[in-house]
Amino acid sequence: GQAAPWDALPWRPAVHLLLFLHRVEGFVPGMYILARHPDSVPMLRDRLALPSFQWAQPQDCPAGLPLFLLQPGDTTRDTKQFSCYQDIASDGALTFGMLAELEAAVRELGSAAYRWLFWECGMVGHVAYLEAEAQGLAGTGIGCFMDDAVHEAAGIRDGSLHSLYHFTIGGRTPDHRLS
Repeated sequence: GQAAPWDALPWRPAVHLLLFLHRVEGFVPGMYILARHPDSVPMLRDRLALPSFQWAQPQDCPAGLPLFLLQPGDTTRDTKQFSCYQDIASDGALTFGMLAELEAAVRELGSAAYRWLFWECGMVGHVAYLEAEAQGLAGTGIGCFMDDAVHEAAGIRDGSLHSLYHFTIGGRTPDHRLS
């Protein structure tokens, strides 16, 4: 089984993280994929199949953690573009898109799949908020993003995976518009 809070899901995780690491100590900047269930790795390898993708486990990656470097390099310009040119997507430590196994979920659950997948995205986002705060950082969801551009960068050519939500983590920047 899975540890809390992930054990609250009544299904195998169907939302995976397409990570864009900008400034994370110990990691090469670039695009990564974190499969939230090891059984999903073969499907992700098949769907995220650009010839340039390395599928290399990062140095010192914990055994059994399905985290893979797809493409090293500076992704700040791309993530800013993916996120409707918002600085928050490129100025922080990392940004990630939540890639849902949409086609399979809709086939199995019908239109209710959207509700379940967004619920899972919400759970991932809430944990990201809490973990960022625990590390002295801040996180925020990114409501405006260009899913087609993300799909193209990830090599997604069909409806099997779909970017449902985005999130960023970095240093805290006060918003003086709010009081």
